[in-house]
Amino acid sequence: MSSGRHTEPLDVHLILCRDTGDGPEVLLSRRAGEVYAAGMWHFASGHLDGPEEDVVAALVRETREETGVVVDVADVRAAVTVHHRSPGGGARVGFFFEVRCWEGDPQIRERD
Repeated sequence: MSSGRHTEPLDVHLILCRDTGDGPEVLLSRRAGEVYAAGMWHFASGHLDGPEEDVVAALVRETREETGVVVDVADVRAAVTVHHRSPGGGARVGFFFEVRCWEGDPQIRERD
């Protein structure tokens, strides 16, 4: 057994959903460029910017940066946390949050 501490990257993922007359909708985007999981469909997501940022603050920031949507911290609900291995074998921790109330219309803000 290793005596080292875990140092996995911490990811945040936004499950932005709303109910419509046609049923529930969830915001997905297709990852483009030379990025992790390029070509795959996924939720808006990102990483913590350092040890001073918590996961909810990172989610609010990443949501605005990637989609232009403004989320209030009070509207963020924890959904699931996943500890997994990336395709390259490295360990990662993903925090998934659900948001059903926000301001603005989602846009592609990071075209690359």
